[in-house]
Amino acid sequence: MLQSVYEWIEPEYLGNADDTAAAFIQQLAEDLSLPKMVVQVIYDKGYQTPEAIQAFIAKEPVFHDPFLLKDMEKAVSRLQQAVEDYEEILIYGDYDADGITSTTILYETLEMLGANVSFYLPNRFEDGYGPNKDVYAYYIKKGTQLILTCDNGVAGHEAVAYAKDQDVDVIITDHHEIGDSLPDAYAIVHPRHPEGQYPFGDLAGAGVALKLATALLGETPSDLLDVAAIGTVADLVSLTDENRVIVASGLDQMKHTERLGLQMFLEKESIQPDQIDEQTIGFILGPRLNALGRLGDPNPGVRFLTSFDDQEVGELVELLDSENNARKAIVDEMVTEAEALVDGESQLPQMIILGQEGWHEGVLGIVASRLVEKYHRPTILLSKNTENGSYKGSGRSIEGIDLFQVLQAGKDYADKFGGHEMAAGMTVAIDQFEAWKTALLDRMAEFSAVYTQQTPLKIDGIIGITDITLENIKALDPIKPFGTDNQQPLFLIKDVQLSQIQLIGKDKNTLKLTVADADVKTSMIAFKSGALAKQLVANEPIDVVVTLSINAWNGNQSPQAQIKDIRQSSKSIFDLRNMRERDQIMSIENATYVFENAPFFKAYKDEIPFTSEAIMTSEIDQILEKGSAFASKNSLVIFDIPKDLSAIKNLINQAAIDNIYIYAYSAVNAYMVGKPTRQEFGQLYKYLQGHGTVPLAGKEQALADFFKISKVKLDLMVKVLEEAELVKWHNTDLVTLPVNEKVDLLATQTMADWETQINNERLLRYNDVTMIKDYFYSGGK
Repeated sequence: MLQSVYEWIEPEYLGNADDTAAAFIQQLAEDLSLPKMVVQVIYDKGYQTPEAIQAFIAKEPVFHDPFLLKDMEKAVSRLQQAVEDYEEILIYGDYDADGITSTTILYETLEMLGANVSFYLPNRFEDGYGPNKDVYAYYIKKGTQLILTCDNGVAGHEAVAYAKDQDVDVIITDHHEIGDSLPDAYAIVHPRHPEGQYPFGDLAGAGVALKLATALLGETPSDLLDVAAIGTVADLVSLTDENRVIVASGLDQMKHTERLGLQMFLEKESIQPDQIDEQTIGFILGPRLNALGRLGDPNPGVRFLTSFDDQEVGELVELLDSENNARKAIVDEMVTEAEALVDGESQLPQMIILGQEGWHEGVLGIVASRLVEKYHRPTILLSKNTENGSYKGSGRSIEGIDLFQVLQAGKDYADKFGGHEMAAGMTVAIDQFEAWKTALLDRMAEFSAVYTQQTPLKIDGIIGITDITLENIKALDPIKPFGTDNQQPLFLIKDVQLSQIQLIGKDKNTLKLTVADADVKTSMIAFKSGALAKQLVANEPIDVVVTLSINAWNGNQSPQAQIKDIRQSSKSIFDLRNMRERDQIMSIENATYVFENAPFFKAYKDEIPFTSEAIMTSEIDQILEKGSAFASKNSLVIFDIPKDLSAIKNLINQAAIDNIYIYAYSAVNAYMVGKPTRQEFGQLYKYLQGHGTVPLAGKEQALADFFKISKVKLDLMVKVLEEAELVKWHNTDLVTLPVNEKVDLLATQTMADWETQINNERLLRYNDVTMIKDYFYSGGK
C-alpha cells in the first residue's frame, strides 16, 4: 500500500447524488464543441454558463487605465520634466527576475523618450534588498537628479529620506507588502496603495513598470509585453485579471520577439516558437535570470534583454547557463548536507532549523523548500558568518503554520526578520542563536496536530487514460497561462492497473510507470520520485493525479502525463531479498524493523530512519499485550528469519500493517543445508566414539570436509549430540560420553528449531511474494 502525499479534494459537483452537474457539463461540452475534460476544469473554476466559459477562453483584454494608480499622474509629470531637462535619471531595480524585467521596461521606455537614463540593480550580498543609502549617495554624488525605483522601495525610508535631503526626488514603483508607513517619496505608484483605488492589486513589479510605461507613452507598448510576461510569471503573482492578459499577450509577443537575447536563448535551448508557454519562463528562463542575482551581480540580466550586439548577447546567454548550473550544483550540495544533518537526528523536530558556516545565502530559500517538501516541516536554513557575528537565513513553511507568526516568538533575540505566512528572512546574532531557536521550537509545540494532516490537493477533473491525447491536451491551451490562482489542471485517473515500474534518467531518480486499462496502455513519469519505486507493486491497481502536457522531441510530439501524487490501496509485499545495498535496506521510512538475532539488532538498530523503529521478534507478544501503539507505522521490515511467524502475523494484524518488506537474511541457509540424516549422525558419532577425545575447536571445517558435509551441518549435528548428552566440550576438545540408552536425535529441540528455520526460510526466502502475501494477509500456510 502506498498512501498519497496529499489529501485529494475532488470537484464538489461530483458529490451531487443526482448527477445533474455532470450531465450539465456533458451538455456544455457538446454545445461548445469542447472536450468534456476541458469543460470540467473551467466549470470548476466558477465559469458555469456557455457565455462565461467562452469569455474565459477568449481572454478578453483587461488593461486598466494606468492613471487609476495613485500618484501615476504625478510620476509621469516629473519624469516628463526630467526628460525635457535632460536630468540624470537612475533606475534602481531589484536582483531577481521581476526586478531585472522591471528595470528593462523602464529603461527602454525612458530611452525611447530620449531620457538621460542609467540603471543599477543591487547585489544582494553587498547592498541587500531595496533602497540602499550608500548606493544612493554614490550616484547622487555622480550627478543623479532623479531616482526611479522598480520592484522595491516601499520599505526604503532611510535611503529615500537621504535623497530628499540632497534635493533629489525619488519615484517609487513597487508591489510588495506595505508596512505601517510609507517613505516620504515624491511619488509612490503601487497597485495596493492605501489611498489608491486601482481595480487589481496583484501586479508584479514588471506589471507596475508596464503601467508606468503605458502612461508615459500613451498606449500599451506591445514590444515590452514579452519582458512584462517574464517578470509576472517568474514572481509567482496571481495569473488572473490583468496579469492573465499581460502573460498571454507577452507569450504571443515572445514567439516573434525581436530581442536578440531571447532569440539566441530559445535557439540554444532548442525551443521552437510554437512551444513557448508559461513553463518556458517558469522552468527555463526565469530560474536562469534569478540565478544571476542569487550568486552575485544581476545587472547582466538587463543587458541580456536589451542588447543587440551579437557577441555580447552570445556571452550573456552562456553566462545565464553557467550561473544557473553553478546555482544548481550549490543547491544539490547544500540539500545533501542539510538532509544528512536532519537524518542524523534521533527524531524529526517540529521545525527544522539549521545553520552552517559556508552555506550560500542566495539559495537558502530554494534548499529550505526542498526540505519542506521532503519532511513536511517548516524549515529555516541560515548561513553563519563569524566575521560579522551573525546568522542570515531564509525560511519556508507548510499549509496551516504561519511562519511570520512563529518568528514573532523569537523577536527578542533576532536582529531583524520579515516575510509572510509561507516564507520569511531573518538575521540573528551568533550569541543569540540558541535562545532564538529555542523560542521558535517552543512556539511550534502548538502546531503538533498540523503535521499529521495532509496538504489539500484540489482535483480539477476525473479522466481515463484514453483521454490522454494530443487533441485533448491542445484543447487545454485556452485555459492558459497556468500559474498562481490558475494552476495547471490536475486530473485524477482511478483504478488503473500498474503493469510496469521503471527508473530512468542519468541519476535513475525519475519514476516511469506503465498503466493499463483493458487493452489501452500509457506511460506516466514522476521526476525526483525514484524512491517510490520500492513502495509500489506491479500488477496491482493504482490511482494517480497527473498534469498533462505535450512532449516535443526531434520534431515529434507526444502526450505526456506527469505524476503529481499516487496511491495504491492494496496490501503490498516488497522483495528486498536480492538487494545488497545496505543503505537501501535500512532506509524504509515509517516502518517497524523486526530482528530475530540480537547481534543484528544491536548492529543495525541505529541505522534505520528516525521515522522507523527496531524491535526483536521475542518482544512482539509483550509489546502487543501492553497495547503499544504502532498506528504511525504502516510498514514492517522482516530483517532476518523469525522463529515465531505467528508473532509476526499478530503484529501485522493488530498494527494494521499495509506494507511488508522482506529482506529475510539468513547466515546459515538452513533450507539449502537441509536436515542431517540418521545415517550421517551414525557416521559422525561412530567416528567420535572411535577417537574418544577430538581436538575439534577451530578445526571443524577439516572434519566437515572429511565427511563431505558443510560446516554448518557439522556444527548443527555436534549441537544435537551435545543436547542428547552423547558428547560434551572440555575446553577445545569434544569428548564422547558413554551411551546409557537409545536416543532419537531427530526428536531433539535443536532439530525441531532447525526444522522451523528450514520451513521459515522456505517461506520467506524461496517462495514468490504472492505466496508470502497470501500467508500473512489471507491466512495461507
